Order: sequence, then structure tokens, then C-alpha cells
Amino acid sequence: MKIKPTGYYILVEVEVIEETHEGSRIVRVSDERKRDQAGRDVGIIKEFGPIAFQGYADCKGPEDWGCKVGDKVEVNRYDGKTPRLAESNPELANLRIINDNDIIAVIA
Repeated sequence: MKIKPTGYYILVEVEVIEETHEGSRIVRVSDERKRDQAGRDVGIIKEFGPIAFQGYADCKGPEDWGCKVGDKVEVNRYDGKTPRLAESNPELANLRIINDNDIIAVIA
């Protein structure tokens, strides 16, 4: 099953932070801990809606905004929505549909 964003939305696959357990405590590397405390997620852009980033000054599309499909990006943890289909389809569980202006940064 495929999900295609419409309008100015972007489909992002959010990375899942792997946790390592040592006894009863959770061990994470410091970058993951800082990102978790800041309420940020990292993901990969999968697809753009047809008018994503259009309408901003001098911006005709994603390339003018500085991002493209496949880029690793940072987004706020609670921005966007999880597709309803993800409830019954585990392979869609890490997808999130976000507004175009919710991209905080492209990670190089």
C-alpha cells in the first residue's frame, strides 16, 4: 500500500531510536539523548505533495527550499500526523505526513 501526500504536505519516514538495555537502565548515545530531550525526530523525505514549498517568496519547489527526496531532515517530534492506515499496517508505522514548513533542517 502506498501513501501519497497531497497539497503542501511531505511524507517523511521517521528513524526509530534503537535502545540498548543494561540491566534496568536504557543506554543511548548522547546525540540521541539530546535529540530526545529537545523533542526532535530525524527522518528521510520519501515524497512531496504537488505544491510543497510553493508560494513562499522566490520558492518554486523543494529544491529552492534546499531539500529533496532522500534527504535526512530534522522535524519537531509532534508535528504532522501518522497515517491512519499505520494502525493496521506495521510497515507504515514510521511514516509521518508533515507540513512543508515543518522541516527544521537538512542533515548533511
